[in-house]
Amino acid sequence: MLTGESRPIEKYAKSSIIAGTINGSGTLIARVTRLPGDNTISLIAAMVDEAKLSKPHLQELADKVSSYFVPVILALAIVTFLVWIAIGISMQAKPGSEAVVQAITYAITVLIVSCPCAIGLAVPMVVVIVCGMTSKSGVIFKSAGAIEVAYKTSHVVLDKTGTLTKGNMNVAIENYNEHGRDQMALLLGLLSDSKHPVSVAVKNHLKEKGILASAVPGAINVIGCGVESQLDGQSLKAGNARWLNLPTNSLVQPVLSRGYTTFCFTIDGVLCAVFGLEDSLRDSAEYLVSNLHQRGISVHVVSGDDDGSVNNVATKLGITESNVHARSSPADKQTYIKKLMDDFTDTKPVVIFCGDGANDAVALAQATIGIHINEGSDIAQSAADVVLMRPDLSGVLTVIDASNASVRRIKFNFGWSFVYNTFAVLLAAGAFVKARIPPEFSGLGELVSVLPVIAAAVLLRWSQF
Repeated sequence: MLTGESRPIEKYAKSSIIAGTINGSGTLIARVTRLPGDNTISLIAAMVDEAKLSKPHLQELADKVSSYFVPVILALAIVTFLVWIAIGISMQAKPGSEAVVQAITYAITVLIVSCPCAIGLAVPMVVVIVCGMTSKSGVIFKSAGAIEVAYKTSHVVLDKTGTLTKGNMNVAIENYNEHGRDQMALLLGLLSDSKHPVSVAVKNHLKEKGILASAVPGAINVIGCGVESQLDGQSLKAGNARWLNLPTNSLVQPVLSRGYTTFCFTIDGVLCAVFGLEDSLRDSAEYLVSNLHQRGISVHVVSGDDDGSVNNVATKLGITESNVHARSSPADKQTYIKKLMDDFTDTKPVVIFCGDGANDAVALAQATIGIHINEGSDIAQSAADVVLMRPDLSGVLTVIDASNASVRRIKFNFGWSFVYNTFAVLLAAGAFVKARIPPEFSGLGELVSVLPVIAAAVLLRWSQF
């Protein structure tokens, strides 16, 4: 559960085990060594809370601008009132009462025509429309902050098992001796009752090739090693190369050297076949990585798996070796994210982390934007800012593209709000002398200012993310 490894790890007497980990074939007798409040999940939950609190919360520009808007407009209205009193008395030679009435008219027009609504709607209208659009693609934003900053992404950090890969073992390579292919019916019969993930993967592979199993009674599962049986005086064994003393065999060595999980089949000690298994890549993994590279975004892999399997996946995807880190604990992943976020010169980098398991929860909380694949654990989902409802990694690109389109519309909305309020207030205050907004029509300014903002947001419905 903590490393995210797809292949089983052998445990012996006195080995440490973690609650929540899936036990394969066999029975475990375990001793509880920590109290419920002091367990690994509680520790991860505490680290998630700490990471969330340390994450910088973005101050929404709309709230900041709006907080200054009202006092500025009130000040302008007072200035307008005083200026028109002075103009009315000194330049227009009006009685004091008439000058005051005129000044009040201009001041009230300034208050009416100014419109904070456009500023207030600039962000939420866009966020509502974008969230509705991306949800159709299976991308759910839990935080509006993710929409505001994703377009500036500089690093994307990916977990391996369950994120880049499907978390299921598959046969990637197979080698046979001279007569090995003819013995596959025996191997399928030997594995017929085995529930071990590696055995199941080999069984499925053989069945897909149309091989029919021969009857092999009395198969015995040897925990952590493989399966064995006796048939017509022959000793049939299938399992890992170490158990069968085959690591140096010429058929086995090429498989081991490439980092595959190795599964061998022998008859009377003679190697008949060797299978190399790996966790298969998601269909969208290669597309995601290549697209991110084209955009100039740095791609990293941080995984709890061992070096061989992690490096193998990274090589297939064209990820730089220096950006690949294996055997990483939840705390290691958090430290790696922190290092990327603190490594900046002019602007602080935006780091996206994409993961699925409980071991990814802390990194999801620590990253600028945490993206969770919905097939994963609940604790990881609660820590994320974005949830991919489908196991499709192209959703990461959707997040970036949606943010890019949103920010462009938000900037337009703020720009329009500034332009409208500047000219509307000047016209209402009589700054252009011969051109002004009559008080009776000043209320229409609400429509003039708000409708373009709404239209700009609604037009996002036809954007392609």
